[in-house]
Amino acid sequence: MIEEIIVQCPACGEPIALDVDTTAGAEQSYFEDCAVCCRPMEVFVRCRPGEVLGISVTAD
Repeated sequence: MIEEIIVQCPACGEPIALDVDTTAGAEQSYFEDCAVCCRPMEVFVRCRPGEVLGISVTAD
């Protein structure tokens, strides 16, 4: 189950949409580039199938 979450890029401040696979584990950590400024950010997600419980993004 994919959930779309809007977050703010820690580098440029622009809102971006992230697709989170809520079936990939209760806690996930991965790197993704901002779609606006292309800078990398670390994404940490807590979820259960079908629901995102918490998300944080930090500049790499």
